[in-house]
Amino acid sequence: MQIASNKIKDVIRFFKQELEGIYEDSEIDAFVAICFEELLNLKRSDLLLKGEKTMSESELLKFNFAIKDLKKQKPLQYILGVADFYGLKFKVNSSVLIPRPETEELVDLIVKDHKGKVLRILDIGTGSGCIPVSLKKNLPLSTVDAVDISEEALLVAKENARTNAVDVHFQREDILKPDAAFKSLRYDVIVSNPPYIKESEKEAMHKNVLDHEPHLALFVYNSDALLFYKVIADHALTMLNPGGQIYFEINVEHDQETKQMLENKGFKNVVLIKDMSNKNRILRGSI
Repeated sequence: MQIASNKIKDVIRFFKQELEGIYEDSEIDAFVAICFEELLNLKRSDLLLKGEKTMSESELLKFNFAIKDLKKQKPLQYILGVADFYGLKFKVNSSVLIPRPETEELVDLIVKDHKGKVLRILDIGTGSGCIPVSLKKNLPLSTVDAVDISEEALLVAKENARTNAVDVHFQREDILKPDAAFKSLRYDVIVSNPPYIKESEKEAMHKNVLDHEPHLALFVYNSDALLFYKVIADHALTMLNPGGQIYFEINVEHDQETKQMLENKGFKNVVLIKDMSNKNRILRGSI
């Protein structure tokens, strides 16, 4: 079915009819508002006032494509190619994860902990670059580096740094390799949101995540759920300057286990920090 009328009010009606029963009404309303803002530069408050305004054929086509993809449960951020994160816009595609609100909380904690300081920061497993770009934007005196195993992800991250006008140094690294070159550098802060969802947890995940987001950035083997945390923690022990800090976004199912792992490796002042859902989502420690 195609959009029958080119008036904004009729496009909105069609949008809601097509997605009814697939998403909650509040979610559909959010999709409508975001699409009109991103595709037509119209704010939510403009939609009622401009309901009689007509849309061009090319604009209608974009909305048709968006609705078709949403019916397939493709994430809206991938449909539009952009995601909001910590007050900034980030390009996203199937090579990178869509930035999450919980990760915004991780960034916000680091910014508040170190506002005004001159630091050297490393983000491990950078994906879209949302963490290092946001940190550099809000801690402009700091030097920020980021690594990832995926060349495709690094291309996206570099574009996001350019778009947001910040200088972040990106490098391809496999952190699981013992001879990784980046280990020779020293930092004040190391941050990571590594793969932490066990393969066994796939069945409980939403279809739109499983079908569209990169599994390389999501999943870790059931046999060692803390694999990346252990390796990154070992790197941090030699790479952090005295008094340096490590920050992790963690799997809430392994909160105490991850905290104990850091303490066993010799990190001090290890604390779990709750997210907006009151779950232990962030882990911070120092050496």
